[in-house]
Amino acid sequence: MKNYRRPKVTNGQIKLQKHRLEGDVDICVFFGDDVPRCDRALVMQAFTSKWQRTDLKTMQPAFDPSFIEELEKRGYDIDTLKFTIDRKAI
Repeated sequence: MKNYRRPKVTNGQIKLQKHRLEGDVDICVFFGDDVPRCDRALVMQAFTSKWQRTDLKTMQPAFDPSFIEELEKRGYDIDTLKFTIDRKAI
């Protein structure tokens, strides 16, 4: 069983990676001070949401896999996925 440790984050930083939460392993977003809720949600949505499109043959809505699902389908190990972004210094 892999040990998932909580990453250290700095002020204005967002990190996305796998983590054990209440006994289950899932993709989690960690953040420092001064990171708005909408920015954390944007990162989570970009990685985990399915993308809706219109199937032009049937003109019905269809859903493409999320970014993480697409990476898994292509053979990548999501346990190694780590995303970090820092706020620009103004």
